[in-house]
Amino acid sequence: MLTPTLTQFLSEISGILSNRDAQKLCSYLVIEPPYAPIYETLRSEVRSSFNSQDGTSAQRLENTCLGKLESVLKGAEGDQTWTAFNKFIAQYFFFLRDVDVGNLLATYELLSELLQKANSALKHPSSGVLLLPTVVSYSRMLSRLAIGLDKQPHLIAHLRPTASDEGARETLPERAANTIRDAFVTCLNDRTGTGHFGLDSRGQPEGKKRGIYTIANLCLKILFQCRKIRGAAQIFENIYNQSPPLKAFGKAERVTYLYYLGRWSWANGHYYRAQKALQGAWDECHSRCDKQMRLIGIYLVASNLVLGRFPKLAVLDRCPGLRERYEPLCQAIRKGDLVGFRRLLDPDSPHYAFYSRYRINLAIKNRCEVFVWRSMVRRCFILCGDPGAPEQRKAPTLDLNFLLAAWRWQEKTYLLQTTGGGDSSNTYVDPDFEGAEGIDLTIGDSIEMFDMTSVISRMSSLIHQDLVNGYLAHRSQKLAIQGARQKGAVAAGFPNMWKMISARSSDEVPGWKLEMKTGGAFARAAFGPGQVVNLSGARPVGAS
Repeated sequence: MLTPTLTQFLSEISGILSNRDAQKLCSYLVIEPPYAPIYETLRSEVRSSFNSQDGTSAQRLENTCLGKLESVLKGAEGDQTWTAFNKFIAQYFFFLRDVDVGNLLATYELLSELLQKANSALKHPSSGVLLLPTVVSYSRMLSRLAIGLDKQPHLIAHLRPTASDEGARETLPERAANTIRDAFVTCLNDRTGTGHFGLDSRGQPEGKKRGIYTIANLCLKILFQCRKIRGAAQIFENIYNQSPPLKAFGKAERVTYLYYLGRWSWANGHYYRAQKALQGAWDECHSRCDKQMRLIGIYLVASNLVLGRFPKLAVLDRCPGLRERYEPLCQAIRKGDLVGFRRLLDPDSPHYAFYSRYRINLAIKNRCEVFVWRSMVRRCFILCGDPGAPEQRKAPTLDLNFLLAAWRWQEKTYLLQTTGGGDSSNTYVDPDFEGAEGIDLTIGDSIEMFDMTSVISRMSSLIHQDLVNGYLAHRSQKLAIQGARQKGAVAAGFPNMWKMISARSSDEVPGWKLEMKTGGAFARAAFGPGQVVNLSGARPVGAS
């Protein structure tokens, strides 16, 4: 039995589909309250005519929708009927009937089911593109719900993680991301466009490919905010292999995507790639987007710092709160202040909460302490080193005993500060070791353990990383500087850290699609007469 509002609504949907107006369809299929009066009336009619307690309501509603939409859902000659849309629109009415905005978990489950129906309808080769704006809108809402529920664990504490197809356990945010990922894969695999590689004559994405980065960014937002970034790798890999170039999409999509790509590279220890992606996001971010620029700036400055590149004050001042966090670190690295550097990253430091919140403390501590060593060696050379006579082939040198004294002093100072200033606070013995015979590891003994072998180990590491240009004379226990005749002792012995690190790094950032690969498996042009085949890299027959 038809109801007046439902009949009118389905008639208008039929007209929208006939006109192929995707944006208008999205504006009609609203899910977020507050609802307009006509939607409240529609909800009441669906509740009364298709009650949830009636086991036949689903089939009856689908038949009702099909009766009004059948003429527009029939495909053209040779095309398939869009039956998935009929199931989707019926599920939309059930969503309106059952949604309770006061129950976030139930709303999430309803919306997740609705989006799955929408994803199925999106796959239709010719008409699916009409649902793209709707799928994007629903995906945004689902991501907000998933993140909101993840921030309120008491609401989902009773839920058990479900097993995915691969057997891994999935949390609620991961399930939401996977639901949205289905739409992403559909957009990525779309082949209905008229141009090459999914771009029209103006170089703009066409068809469902317009939604690739928007939907991918929603998946990434869920995964990163809920700290489940292991699922992001597949998204970046798929985009790198199959997507049109990033430059073909809008600036907002580019900035957001590069931000997440930079963070993912950072989390996986690829700091140079992270710096490249984050710099791209920074350069394209609108100057009025203060919040976004600050988020990008936090990781961009950290990425540059672990690569030996100090930020400009203009960059730190551009983002509120960054100067007081990063400037003390830069000063400690420049001065070779090992004590100050470690204290800034200690758990009792006023800066620790900031570094820990953004998960940059461990990378800075592990990567930048080497730069502190280098700065201390440089200062020791300037103060105590032998300038030599490069013209007479006598290399500038530095006695390693000076470094041993400097390092011991810094290590002792740090231990004294962290143990309360004396040995009395360092007398705790674990009950398991009471009465055990062994070495009494007091502060004095700890310092004595830092010997010339430790100095040689650190210096070898600096030389191996090209942070110090020289060699160790083990017999005389000296560091000899190379290349002083051309550049001078200091410039030759202590080259620019950023230049040395970037010179041995690749500019390619996996996940950042700059241009289409004309020879790849996913973008191979049709072969035919008159084409040139490049055989420059071909090997002889039989060569392995």
